[in-house]
Amino acid sequence: MARVTVIFLWRKINDPRYACAFFRSLKENPAGVTYEFVIAAKGYDLDEPIAYADILPSLPCSNVRIMRFLDEMPPTAVIREAAASCTTEFVLPLTSWSRILAPNWLSHYLLAFDSVADCGIVGASGGYECLNDTTPFPNVGIRSNAFMVRTEIFNSLDAGPQKTLLDGSSFEAGPNGMTKQIVAKHLKPVIVDRFGGCWFPGDWPKSRTFRLAEQEGLLIADNRTMQYTFGSRRKRDRLVKRCWGTDARSVPGSPWRKFIEWLKWHYPRGPIDMIPDVRDWIILVARKVMGKPPSSSKKAFPS
Repeated sequence: MARVTVIFLWRKINDPRYACAFFRSLKENPAGVTYEFVIAAKGYDLDEPIAYADILPSLPCSNVRIMRFLDEMPPTAVIREAAASCTTEFVLPLTSWSRILAPNWLSHYLLAFDSVADCGIVGASGGYECLNDTTPFPNVGIRSNAFMVRTEIFNSLDAGPQKTLLDGSSFEAGPNGMTKQIVAKHLKPVIVDRFGGCWFPGDWPKSRTFRLAEQEGLLIADNRTMQYTFGSRRKRDRLVKRCWGTDARSVPGSPWRKFIEWLKWHYPRGPIDMIPDVRDWIILVARKVMGKPPSSSKKAFPS
């Protein structure tokens, strides 16, 4: 019997390439244990098929459900509602940007709960970053992507109104955020790395899972981890200090590695993903040559 429900948040407006990359990472990296799977689909009509629905039967999980939500609902509100429907011991939410980087990823999470006394929440990444003046440094918090928590505890947390994206940030790292509420229950926040190692808050900078070194310990990537991977030395320095304090230092990173990672991230299916971007670039250049203003349309990014 599965102990965990993995919840994957997906928006209809997202470019399908990101769903492809996630499902590919899911199939290429065995979880190590069975799990139930919920796709929280935003913006789809009741009878409308979701992206890559045809591969769901081949996923390595014991049960698959699709739940549909209005696209206007903030991500945290969607995850909360999806978690309320789960009957497994644990839930593990993943955002649209998520990509699994190592095998046995789910067994690493469960091992942390089974081996760490009073473990309350396990994340793939976390930090000390301040949300605002209401959260003085260090603001210890597990990030709201790729964390695992007992379903009963998660559903009992006070998430606030959850009407905007800012409400979601507040639930992640505000003065009454998710990690703080769990710690108030005398439970411990833990980060798990891609090798199965468990890290307590005081040692999180040594884990190399988020915005340090080359993030060699990272188990599940997302847009924020890749923001650091692609970043210039100046940008990396800014992100590192914001997350870990003014004494923390970044590494410049290999330009060639950054370029390769950028290509893999943006074009997971190779040339087929490049065609729309090349077409948009040609149109943009043509409009400039003709003296026309650029189109006002913008690509929507996943939540």
